[in-house]
Amino acid sequence: MKMKRAVIFLILMVMGIAVYRAFFSTDRYTALNQQVSNCDGCTVKNEETAVDIAEEILFKTYGKSHIKNQRPYEIKLLGNKVWSLKGSLNQSTLEKLVSGGMPEFGGTFEIDIDPRDGKILKIIHYK
Repeated sequence: MKMKRAVIFLILMVMGIAVYRAFFSTDRYTALNQQVSNCDGCTVKNEETAVDIAEEILFKTYGKSHIKNQRPYEIKLLGNKVWSLKGSLNQSTLEKLVSGGMPEFGGTFEIDIDPRDGKILKIIHYK
């Protein structure tokens, strides 16, 4: 009986941590420590630089607070040729409900960046 309670407690703790990280994370993006390899002239070699470039463009295009509400961003290096970043709706929805505000519903951004020169290959915001 005590073992069963301990297992249930452990499961609830893990779930609580997962919910906290999903809704209250202050990270800009989920770090996977990806880096471009075999590209001597690349200007966007790591995740941090890709996020910096994306935020600069996205803040100007869609507004800083709107984009920041989509943190933490999902970032992937696709085939060592494209940095792909996507926004997340998880960050502020519960936080705003708890504080009495209205959560934002709708889509998120997607932006693709060429690691060689930092050019934007695609930018879109879903409704």
